[in-house]
Amino acid sequence: MKKIISLLLASMMVSSLVFSQSDLTTPSQNTKTPPSPLTNEFYAGYGGLSIFYFSGQLVTSFNQSYYINSYTDPTSFGNIFIGYNRHLNNVISTGFMFGYQDFQSTATGTADYIKFPVTIDDRLIMAIARISFCYVNKPIIHMYSGVGIGVTMDFATAKGGGESSTDRKLFPAGQLTLMGIRFGRAFGGFIEFGIGTYGILNAGLSYKFAD
Repeated sequence: MKKIISLLLASMMVSSLVFSQSDLTTPSQNTKTPPSPLTNEFYAGYGGLSIFYFSGQLVTSFNQSYYINSYTDPTSFGNIFIGYNRHLNNVISTGFMFGYQDFQSTATGTADYIKFPVTIDDRLIMAIARISFCYVNKPIIHMYSGVGIGVTMDFATAKGGGESSTDRKLFPAGQLTLMGIRFGRAFGGFIEFGIGTYGILNAGLSYKFAD
């Protein structure tokens, strides 16, 4: 009888030691710190088919001694842009975007019934504030829409007839992003479809990092 009692006591002591060790080791499995969210994003890219393509000649007032008419449609290589986004949560992000594009066109100058070619160069610098809404948020793919408003600064130059005239204008700037898709985690690429001063189709690279 004593042997049976001794065996029961021994088994109870062993089982209590096993459970105490498992209790001690269990918390260590949950001590891993989750990765910090990538709340900051810098990006750069190229866009084409700005709204200025379809608006015709930009309104400028050159201080020249001749009359300008017969404008041609402006042409451009597209726009390049850089920007920053701050991701407030998994849905909303805010930021800013700067862009540059150059439009060139020709016209006819007339002075004392003499006609000569005139070259017009509009250098546009754009700045907008943006807000975006992400509706698909997966580890390597994000889909979003957004809108931005700001200002466009036009630094225009007209050359012809031995003269060079300049003009400065301010125009509204804005971009409506109907759909944007970003691929990648920290480093990735994106493509956007929309309409505005930055273009119908924009694409580029971006880098996300934590605070």
